[in-house]
Amino acid sequence: MSTTPPIEDFEPQMPDDLDVEHCYRHPGRETGVRCANCGRPICHECMVPAAVGFRCPDCMAEQRRGAGRPRVVTRQQTRSRWQSSGVMGQARGLSVTKVLIAINVAVFLVEVATGALSSILEQVRLGGLVPAYVAINHEYWRMFTVMFLHESFFHILFNMVALWFLGEYTEAILGHVKFLVLYLVTGLAGSVLIVLLAAPLGVTVGASGAIFGVFGALIAYAFLNRHRDYMARAMFGQLMFWLALNVVLGLTEKGLSWQGHVGGFVTGIVLMCLYNMFGRKSPGGRFTGTDIAVTVAVIAVLLVLTFWRVQTFTLAALIPWL
Repeated sequence: MSTTPPIEDFEPQMPDDLDVEHCYRHPGRETGVRCANCGRPICHECMVPAAVGFRCPDCMAEQRRGAGRPRVVTRQQTRSRWQSSGVMGQARGLSVTKVLIAINVAVFLVEVATGALSSILEQVRLGGLVPAYVAINHEYWRMFTVMFLHESFFHILFNMVALWFLGEYTEAILGHVKFLVLYLVTGLAGSVLIVLLAAPLGVTVGASGAIFGVFGALIAYAFLNRHRDYMARAMFGQLMFWLALNVVLGLTEKGLSWQGHVGGFVTGIVLMCLYNMFGRKSPGGRFTGTDIAVTVAVIAVLLVLTFWRVQTFTLAALIPWL
């Protein structure tokens, strides 16, 4: 008598836990193949044979146009682009992020020496941002000095740790000069919104506006590159978590300048999108004519808003705060 085990019935259905993807050019077609360069799913019609695996038509067209190799060709290039060792390798020379941290620490030591940590008047003397002083006395320099002042040890510690992590990545993406411009312009944008919306006699200090600008720029870059870069996609999810956490803290913690945070954050997103041409090119490298034009346009908008606030500001606005 035969002892052969019975043949199990064949299940023609796909497993429930199988992650089915659809071709990015033909959404109605299921596929299990990805472009070896950008990682986007492609169907049989979109597969273009390459030296290693298959590539999508867009990557092959970019290569044929003589634009050089597409952005990410190997996994190692992806890692080197995002990991700390790769960041340090790309951001060669003097790190602007470290210079900014050193300046903030040096100014904080001056605050400690002058007693500004316990004296609001001393903070104002050193350059704290008071909207009324800008509108009435035209002390516009306060809109920049505010970026380098802090009110406590934990304040500067939190900001500098955030600048260290966010700044190194963003500087590696943009390059030294573009990163510095983005940092200063977004910091200025935070100051502009403070002048527009904050209490006229309130005193604001901190680099949060510029740091939130860097944060917004990194989120924009990760979002625009999420389909062509696995690490960008993963980082986008992590950044959105931290964004949600900061929103919660901003709504619950008293004393935080939400105007500076929002102004810097939105401007950082706008600048990165413009530098990146909404995903159509790499934002790094030297300033092009287009980069200069969009930067000047953003600064012009900020100057117009400041000028409008100065022209429309009246002493009557101070009465509720006196």
